[in-house]
Parts: sequence; C-alpha cells; structure tokens
Amino acid sequence: MKTITEALKDHHDEMRDLMKKIDKDPENFILLKKNLDVHHELEEDLLLSELNTMDDVKKESLESQEEHYVLNVLLLDLADFPKDNYRWKVKMGVLEEILNHHLDEEEEDLFPEAEEKLSKTKLEKLGKKFLDLKKKRLEMALETKDL
Repeated sequence: MKTITEALKDHHDEMRDLMKKIDKDPENFILLKKNLDVHHELEEDLLLSELNTMDDVKKESLESQEEHYVLNVLLLDLADFPKDNYRWKVKMGVLEEILNHHLDEEEEDLFPEAEEKLSKTKLEKLGKKFLDLKKKRLEMALETKDL
C-alpha cells in the first residue's frame, strides 16, 4: 500500500508530464489546472492539516499552503488569458518555474519530515484516502473539461 507521500510524489510526476504536454499543446493546460486543484485540496486536507499541528514542521507545512495559493492565482490568470497571446507562454514559464520549485521542496523537505513524524500506518491510511478521493474528484472534474 502506498503512503500519502509516495502517492503525492507520483501525482507530482504526473503534473511534470502534463507540463511537457502543455509545451506541445496549450489546450492541455486545463488538465494541469484540474489536477492541481484536486491535488492542492487533498494534500492540504489530508497531510498538511496533520503537519500543521506539529510545532517543528508547522512552518514548512504552512509555507507549502502559501505556495499553493500563489500557484492558484497563476492558474486562474492563465485560465482566463488568451492562449494565442505571446505573454501566455511567458506566464506559463513562470508557473512552471514556481511549480517545479514547489514540488522539489515538498519532496526534499516536507515529505521526509512527514515520514519521520507520522506512523507508517497513518501514512498508508492517508495514502489510500488520497488515491480514492483523487480518482473520484478527477473523474468529476474532467467531466467538465471545457470549463
């Protein structure tokens, strides 16, 4: 059974792959946005809510949430910006840079701390819940792909 940190890392890799697809076809952007929307919500509700209660990892956990906010602002801006405008690619480059920094920081700093602080049983329970909810929520979100 996957732990939540393993499941989140796998989803990070899926988003890295989506970034490459957007380079080839900007219409793939909506897939990234919907994946990130689901990912941020579940990561905050399942993992970060646990870490926010622990003094020695609270700062790192809250920083991750603040980065989610910044990414969401960029995603909303890109969703409403014409994809055929030259600046859209520039904005997309900024998103990619910030997203890659965020994903790397979580994987290198936050996830190892979570693995240290939470029991294997708890990490696996959260991992199962993340995978179940991710599947359901992405299915629903992708039904409205054009929105």
